[in-house]
Amino acid sequence: MKWLLENMLMPPAGLYLMVLVGLIMRWRARRPLLRRLATILAASGALLSVALSLPLVSYLLLDGLQRTPSLDPAVESIDADVIVVLAGDVDCDPPEYGSDQPGPLSQLRCRYGARLSRQTGLPLVITGGVLRPDRRPVSHVLRDYVENELGVEVAWTEDDARTTRGNARGVARLMRERGYGRAAVVTNAWHMPRSVEAFEREGVDVLPAPTGAHAAPSRLYQGLIPRGRSMRDSSWALHEYVGMLWYRVSN
Repeated sequence: MKWLLENMLMPPAGLYLMVLVGLIMRWRARRPLLRRLATILAASGALLSVALSLPLVSYLLLDGLQRTPSLDPAVESIDADVIVVLAGDVDCDPPEYGSDQPGPLSQLRCRYGARLSRQTGLPLVITGGVLRPDRRPVSHVLRDYVENELGVEVAWTEDDARTTRGNARGVARLMRERGYGRAAVVTNAWHMPRSVEAFEREGVDVLPAPTGAHAAPSRLYQGLIPRGRSMRDSSWALHEYVGMLWYRVSN
């Protein structure tokens, strides 16, 4: 139910629903006031669809979340006991591989986590559980990728988490069992605020290690040309804002 609500209410589906409901209301309404409200609803959905697909808008939304500076790329030591990579997306059974593979977000996080582990010598941890009953834990998919293709050993995986809060809870438990207290958390820059909040609530001292920060459009006119990936980026940003709000009201 949570997955259904999230995918139906967040952009772009939520905006399309606004337009559709507005058009139906206008078609069915008999009172002038209701017809005006229906027109406003449909027009708002259409305008928001355009606005959220603009690179400038998606950048501004994401930049409000990208508050943590990146670590020095030449760093050879960091103030942490372990490096924790938060799993992201997974490509299910791509034909050229024949088994589940890390999606673009997961690859980005794994690559940076592996780099940090190689540079600092700290143990690498990957967290991510089973998203579908017929699939392996996401952390196992990412572990195979890191070890087989990036050549870095994964110290252990956390296999139960399905949410950021679950990531934090599972890793915190495993860290306590091993006597670790401080973790360098690797995730996308726009996902970092919610991740840090979740880990700190579980008693983990966090060193943020963001990756994949989005840059502003190089030219203003480029930021005003609608693009499909900008709608995706806007959706990620709105998902984070809603998630942060939910975490605060549900605790």
